[in-house]
Amino acid sequence: MIYLTHARLMLESEQAVVSRAAATDALPRRICTQLLADGGRYALWHVRQDGHMVVVAKERRRARQILSLRSISVDQIHRSALVSYLRDRQIVGSARAETLREFYRVTDPSAATIKEHRSYLLAASTQFCAADILAMVDDRQGLELLRSYELAYGQYFAMFCERARALQAGASYLLAALIPEVRDAAGRIRARVMDDRSVSSPPVAAPRGQFASGGRRAEDRVASSSASASSSTSRSQPRRPTICKPIGRPSDVKPAGTEIAGKPVHEIA
Repeated sequence: MIYLTHARLMLESEQAVVSRAAATDALPRRICTQLLADGGRYALWHVRQDGHMVVVAKERRRARQILSLRSISVDQIHRSALVSYLRDRQIVGSARAETLREFYRVTDPSAATIKEHRSYLLAASTQFCAADILAMVDDRQGLELLRSYELAYGQYFAMFCERARALQAGASYLLAALIPEVRDAAGRIRARVMDDRSVSSPPVAAPRGQFASGGRRAEDRVASSSASASSSTSRSQPRRPTICKPIGRPSDVKPAGTEIAGKPVHEIA
């Protein structure tokens, strides 16, 4: 059975950020470019990503690693939901301040905006990496389910925020009765994401010299992934900041975006 080592997972993660920064898709390109442009932020992301990939690598079976990567993706959907909502729904002005106040409980939204943006960059970058690794192992169904969950959770999150603003203003929210239905629909998709029955069997072995899940040559992968590299961190590449890992664990940054969902997520979980 082929499984991915921690070294391989980190290599794929680092390469995913660099490749996304050069992609034609504007949103991933902008996010990953900003991540790479700030050495301190990249170092923080790298430490966190390393922790995520340690968890995945401990699962020595393909199916369990896929479920672990899906779980990481779900968490990042939650963590990035607030910025995605403000951006996609074009929430500005007083409505933006009221929404941030719901999660941060502060009067001045400026500091909250900065913290939330930082949290979003880290979460979105990790989500891109997880998606690229899931694509590499040919988890097509998982990627489709995650896209469906992101849409469903985004709808629920938007309704949650709109109701919260209405309550702040002392008004009623006309769609309040629909929230439980939308929440339950998102919950059902999330359950399917984490259902091991949705993990397909490995692809039939490709011709010799090819990687079964996507045409990579055999020498470009880690054979049966048990031959790990000497280090999980590659040399800094031209577009990648130099990685300087501090000794010990960095202090956990916990802006509201980290728990977004403080409220919405707990209702689905």
